[in-house]
Amino acid sequence: MKALAALFGRSPFKPVQEHMEKARACVERIPALIGAVADGNMPEFDRLNREIYDLESEADGVKNDIRGHLPKSIFLPIDRRDLLEIVEVIDSIADTCQDLGSLLSLRRLSCHEDLKEPLNQLVSDACRVCHEAADIVQEFDELVESSFGGEEAEKVLAMIENLNQDETVADSSELAAMKIVVGLENEIGAVEVLLWMRVTAKLGDLANGAERMANRLRLLIAK
Repeated sequence: MKALAALFGRSPFKPVQEHMEKARACVERIPALIGAVADGNMPEFDRLNREIYDLESEADGVKNDIRGHLPKSIFLPIDRRDLLEIVEVIDSIADTCQDLGSLLSLRRLSCHEDLKEPLNQLVSDACRVCHEAADIVQEFDELVESSFGGEEAEKVLAMIENLNQDETVADSSELAAMKIVVGLENEIGAVEVLLWMRVTAKLGDLANGAERMANRLRLLIAK
């Protein structure tokens, strides 16, 4: 593997891991971003939003570097298209974090007391799934070295199964938060209901993106 990488170009797997870590860094700022909105701390929100924007731009740079240097020879240990699909899904996680910041900057939202607990639960559950996806990507080198088989593959499959279960929990948290938002229409108004619904949907998208990435890796193991 290392000899082939030296002969036919640098390994793409370390940059993929770097790309995932940029996405993870975006996700790590989401709880504080939502918390700043809930507390009405707009200077803190603005600071975190800028950090997410910068990190997403860095993630784009890594993505473009991967695309530009990905070997086209038959010596790449996995199908080039499969790797590019994983990169695209990872990129969607960073994009979704940026989308959240953009949505929350459209209007100074008030966070009703009834919404705080279910919203925090959704944030926690969605971010957990993303962190699990990032941990799985960190297994990429070992997985390739084991030719996507053996104990390493079993370990990764178990991690993916756990992620899938946690994503189901996040789905339930998303639905619970949405129900609270809908029930608050008479108190917060239709515009804020619409925006909070979009915010909760974007939080759900974070978990969905992490699950898509993990399931694409599952397919590689199954080949």
